[in-house]
Amino acid sequence: MARPLPKDIERDIADTAKRAEIRSVGLACLILGVAFGFGFGAAVFSPVGNTYYFIIGAGVVGVAWFLAVRARSNKS
Repeated sequence: MARPLPKDIERDIADTAKRAEIRSVGLACLILGVAFGFGFGAAVFSPVGNTYYFIIGAGVVGVAWFLAVRARSNKS
């Protein structure tokens, strides 16, 4: 069985994990918020914008996902 980590290293690992979890939850909320916002905008302004709002919203969500995947792969 492995020896336990020293308390200072354990605390640093816990802080890093907590920050990473907060970032991932924040990004998920950002993606959902953008998707909801563009969906709401498309519903309200549908006679004016037709499918342009959906295309712009899908593009923004796609770019956010792409940047999140790229940032995750750079850290690994």
